[in-house]
Amino acid sequence: MKKILLILLMMLMFQPVLAAELDFYPNEKAFESFLDNGRSYHVLPGESEYSKAWAKYLDEKLSRFKEKGEDTIVLVGNVYENSKMMEFWHLTGLPYEASLKPSVIVLDNVVFFTGSEENMYLIERAFSQKYAFRTQEVYGSFLIGILLVILFTFIFSKNGVYTHFFYISTVALIVIWFFNSNLFMIDEGFLRSTFQDALLGKERTPLTWVFGLYFSIYSPSEEALFILHLFLLFLIATLLFFIAPKSYRELGFLVFGLTFASPTFRHSLENFNESLFEVFILVIVLGIILNAMFTEETTKSIKRTGVLWFITIFGALIRPYFVLIPFFMFLAFPTKSMRNYLYLGLTVIGLLVGSLYFKIPFPKWPLDANFDYLILFVKEAFIQLILIIYVVFNFKTLIMRMRGGKALLFYLFLSLLVLLPVIPEIFPALILVSSGLVVRLIFLFQASSLGGEANLQEL
Repeated sequence: MKKILLILLMMLMFQPVLAAELDFYPNEKAFESFLDNGRSYHVLPGESEYSKAWAKYLDEKLSRFKEKGEDTIVLVGNVYENSKMMEFWHLTGLPYEASLKPSVIVLDNVVFFTGSEENMYLIERAFSQKYAFRTQEVYGSFLIGILLVILFTFIFSKNGVYTHFFYISTVALIVIWFFNSNLFMIDEGFLRSTFQDALLGKERTPLTWVFGLYFSIYSPSEEALFILHLFLLFLIATLLFFIAPKSYRELGFLVFGLTFASPTFRHSLENFNESLFEVFILVIVLGIILNAMFTEETTKSIKRTGVLWFITIFGALIRPYFVLIPFFMFLAFPTKSMRNYLYLGLTVIGLLVGSLYFKIPFPKWPLDANFDYLILFVKEAFIQLILIIYVVFNFKTLIMRMRGGKALLFYLFLSLLVLLPVIPEIFPALILVSSGLVVRLIFLFQASSLGGEANLQEL
């Protein structure tokens, strides 16, 4: 009876409850005690799809803390679609309407995870920053990580005397940053849309499809996303080295430094969201274009084009500006080969087909420009801007004759800079592209002093 009175008191104290909050009754400490009490649990979902989907998540998550059994009943949903919750709800002393609010109610032998279809996703916040990694996950991730570092270190040892040392330093900086920050969480927008749709089995976006597959192989849990998050950051930092010219791959460390020096760029990667995948896909696309040969008519070239096309389409369905890359590649790598035509045509067709399949509406951006992010870009990419402006005004002839990787990055930089006031989400991409462009523009000084057109084209 005392616990029921305490819950009622807490409900009165927290009225009105904001829609974007998760409440604990009697308190969060009681929930933590439930996780640690050693008693077994049994999850019972309601009849709705969202209740069953989140029950699957809870079953997986709780199995990391407790054994499955019959000691404690865990009820998911609300009294209107979960008959078992209706049966036990009188123990809470609360009105039925309270079960529609996102909350965790802990009693002696029953735990309620409540909510409606609109806010059920908030029950994930009960486990935010509460990780329980299994032994095989820790050792498996560590082993894969070590093998990848060794592999890329070996690859970079073939490109420059010191490249592999700079690469190891980069990996160390990423690991230190990741494990010394408490900000890494699942973004609420990502949780409400992609994560929940993946649990429901709804393929509304390419990312939903990917995570549906990922959760079927691994598990729908924070631990699975934490490991994926760490590997994505590692791969982003690694692939930045491929944006630097092959003959000067050690300058990838400079690309990394200029890119991650931006606080806004780092913040965009701290939370698990679409920006993380946007940046990851962008460095893959740029890495392929800047390092592969597409002019020769070979089977290998066709395969590269196919891979590049698929990845570009995936990126374009997340951020439509990816569709600009084939156009700029057409201008930056002029050739009689059909590869550019195929890449350009298939990308446009693929974007249209993908938008229809996933029912992605045409993006509606505000007509009124907001220059706050443009000012922020000037502050955080001051070095890049100074160098780019200097090169543009002092090497006009070379800029006009520029082809290859520098030209591609230059066209992409200008387009993103123009779009930034109306599409602020592209800020991380603009930081990355400007950093890669600056490193490649450095070689204009060398090309100018040597008068080497060939050197200019290679970069």
